[in-house]
Amino acid sequence: MDSVFTVNCFQVSISVLFAFDYFYQLEDEVTFIWSRGDWSIGKALFVPTRYIPFIIIPLTLCSSLAANLDVHVSDFPPTVCAVLETVAIALSEVTFGLRAYAMWNRNRAVLVIYCCVAIAYVAVEVFVLQSVLPSVTFGEPPIAIIPGCYETGGSDIDFVSFVVIMVAEAVTTTLTVYRAYRHFRHTPNALVQNMTRDGVFYCVTMFSMSITNALFTLLLPVRLSTLLYLLATSPVLTDPIH
Repeated sequence: MDSVFTVNCFQVSISVLFAFDYFYQLEDEVTFIWSRGDWSIGKALFVPTRYIPFIIIPLTLCSSLAANLDVHVSDFPPTVCAVLETVAIALSEVTFGLRAYAMWNRNRAVLVIYCCVAIAYVAVEVFVLQSVLPSVTFGEPPIAIIPGCYETGGSDIDFVSFVVIMVAEAVTTTLTVYRAYRHFRHTPNALVQNMTRDGVFYCVTMFSMSITNALFTLLLPVRLSTLLYLLATSPVLTDPIH
């Protein structure tokens, strides 16, 4: 009961934090994104990355907090969330990878590196989703007052996903920091400084969350292992607009 309550509190807290972050940045979003009628690669990446959590969060809260949820439909929200989480993280990595690629003046070697990382990410995620989703089981809660889907089992192989994400973030961080130090450290360019700061901050944040999620998956009981999954796919700790 305590573990379920802890997970539910974390999920509600993260949802509130996401809502606060969204409205806090809404004015900038309207100014820099929606007031411009043209579409670009950056805008096309930003929109789904920004708004996928609006699907994930309600499904997650419904799965965790809904009363008298049928066990036979309990696997639907987690399945949809798992797929959308994979897409959201991939889009975020692509966005900051493009920043690093631009800082390297569209260097072909950098493009090849990112293509290899992308292929590895897709392959691993397909394998993990095919392995993990069928293994997740739900059952009746031990006591009636426990709300939502009561997860009783599942594979811990999804920690591999976080390892691949950490590799991608390490690549982006290394390329960004190296380029900034070697070529832009004496250039008082606000755009370059902003790209460097945001890129490094995002990668360090996601790297830390990936490590934590991987450890949680391996070391904690199944009902606690997804404690921070929602935070990893909600762009709360980054500034995706600037």
